Amino acid sequence: MGGTGLAFGRETLYIHAPDMVKYDSQSLRDLGFWPSLFLHTVVAVFGSMIIGFQPEAFIGHLYYNTGLEAYSPMILIVAGCLGFFLNRKLGHSAACWVWVLGNAWLAFGAYSDSGYWFNAGYSSRMQDIMANFFGRISACGGSECLSELLFTAPCSASIVYSLAALCGLLSYRKTKLKTT
Repeated sequence: MGGTGLAFGRETLYIHAPDMVKYDSQSLRDLGFWPSLFLHTVVAVFGSMIIGFQPEAFIGHLYYNTGLEAYSPMILIVAGCLGFFLNRKLGHSAACWVWVLGNAWLAFGAYSDSGYWFNAGYSSRMQDIMANFFGRISACGGSECLSELLFTAPCSASIVYSLAALCGLLSYRKTKLKTT
């Protein structure tokens, strides 16, 4: 590679021209399991929600007050694309385990938010969880389905991200076998 190399720890930027910068992604591939899991979780949850929120706002009226609404389908599509393409490039097995953190977050939210189910008029704790985390807008209690945004959407995005990352990892390994 021609050009000037600037080294910052394990990352190297090659500057070919003032307007062209190439990033060496090898340093991202060399991360350990836990840092990779953390970065993939951030991308799975925050990346997919930030990118997917715009299409969700425009298309969400098509499935308003249906069972799909709790899962935010456009955010799930973005999470799947991010998981596949990012892991196809990086090949981290940690990306396939993001679903564990998403499910733990949902379990924490379900436990903490349903502590006062009897005050909300539900006959059981499970009925409160189903209505506020997985139900239609009309079934939500006083929370206005905020639990779906804070807990259900990140959990479902992490599950879809993990499944797509598994497919991306398989694709990454196939391309590695072809090039060697």
